Amino acid sequence: MDNDNINEFPNKRKRQKDFNCSLGFAMTVIGSKWRAIVLWHILKSNPIRYGQLKKSIPKISHKVLSQELKNLENDSLINRISYATIPPKVEYLPTDRGKTLEYILSELCLWGKEYMD
Repeated sequence: MDNDNINEFPNKRKRQKDFNCSLGFAMTVIGSKWRAIVLWHILKSNPIRYGQLKKSIPKISHKVLSQELKNLENDSLINRISYATIPPKVEYLPTDRGKTLEYILSELCLWGKEYMD
């Protein structure tokens, strides 16, 4: 487990000035088109490697997947673990903060299934 403090959040001040409500703040964290989906796959298959993520989300481009992984890491929602091997190996794991979103994303998934059909 990582030792990050869940109450501290990177870029918190910047995000808070844009919204007067906590829902707006939360949506800046998970609200991009792909971010919640990438995090969902990391939560469900941890640890997961880049290639596995790309196969799980075939419509995402490599550029966008790389950007979203960096954003999730910058927001302390995932950890990137690099292994000094040949060929290089990188795995992604959810942090404690990232794990707190699992219930929320599960409920959103259920809601989507109900109304998608």
